[in-house]
Amino acid sequence: MPEELTTRPPLPDTKWAAGSIRITSRTLRADEISARLGIVPDELFELGSLMSPRNPRSARRESSVWIRRSGLGNHSELEKHVAALVRLVRDCREELTRLSAECELELFLGFGGENGQGGCFLPAHLLAEVGGLGLDVVLDLYPPTSEVGVVRG
Repeated sequence: MPEELTTRPPLPDTKWAAGSIRITSRTLRADEISARLGIVPDELFELGSLMSPRNPRSARRESSVWIRRSGLGNHSELEKHVAALVRLVRDCREELTRLSAECELELFLGFGGENGQGGCFLPAHLLAEVGGLGLDVVLDLYPPTSEVGVVRG
């Protein structure tokens, strides 16, 4: 056989997930969003601030950004991240509706696995709550970072 196929043992099925609520606005300041929701963000960036504060030549932000993470570790299932975030803002439904006139409201979810396979389960009642809160869902999928097999010729 002219080609040697070398395979490594399969990688462990390590999956990760993360979730946050991301609110952006071209008219409201991020600190105003915090005050209106009564929730402290994990990160906030104001309109016009540098994208890279260490580089004075970097681009400036075109909108204010307010981010609150789920608070769960990456080992938690995606469903758990979504449920934690829904619980966080469930009592803010009316304010979220008012904010939606001037802001983009997103449930920002990340998901990845080392073997390139995987999925998640999001029950209908949880998706209905997300929709009722006016949150758009952004799902950011990450491919595996390691090679499972190598073909040498």
